Amino acid sequence: MAQEGVSKFHLDWQAGPVIDCPDRGLLGHWRDALHVRGLIGADPARYDGIGFGNVSCRCDGGFLITATQTGRLATLAPDHFCQVTRWDIVHNQLWAKGPQPPSSEALSHAACYDAHPEIRWVFHIHDPLLWQQTAALGLPATPLDAEYGTPAMALAIFHLARQGRLPLLIRMAGHEDGLIAAGHSAAETGALLLNAVTKAQASSALRR
Repeated sequence: MAQEGVSKFHLDWQAGPVIDCPDRGLLGHWRDALHVRGLIGADPARYDGIGFGNVSCRCDGGFLITATQTGRLATLAPDHFCQVTRWDIVHNQLWAKGPQPPSSEALSHAACYDAHPEIRWVFHIHDPLLWQQTAALGLPATPLDAEYGTPAMALAIFHLARQGRLPLLIRMAGHEDGLIAAGHSAAETGALLLNAVTKAQASSALRR
């Protein structure tokens, strides 16, 4: 597996003030809720201690996303978000602005927004148990050779998201423990993820 948390796209980032987005508070709420459950975070025993997981939502002029390497923080402040204003998946390019640069998974989020105009929220988490059981749960998966943060991963997500029904949950096969969920609202996207995690835990318990 490739190293986690390292941006592989070409980034044109304009450092600037806090982004004014009406859904920033709700996005922060869900990010912190996923952090409490260990679905977003940083663990010295996993991925060389590099932070994992990120969330985003549509915002006028693009989408708002958590900044790079904020996984270790229990709660985020307004300056821990960045706005991606433009992207080119095929040419592996992102344009962004805000106090900090965007997450290394921003290209995968962009793919979701490109795929379906009704997708307004995207949550990316890491959960080993759910990731291992996605086949049993009937979840679609990206190809094993499509690594995180690459056009190959983004294009695979784009095609799966375009074909799927909302809300949707995708296993990122080439991104250890990684899953990405997308939906119309924060509530349905978050509920989809949490319900899937609960099902995976129940399934694992039954097999013991």
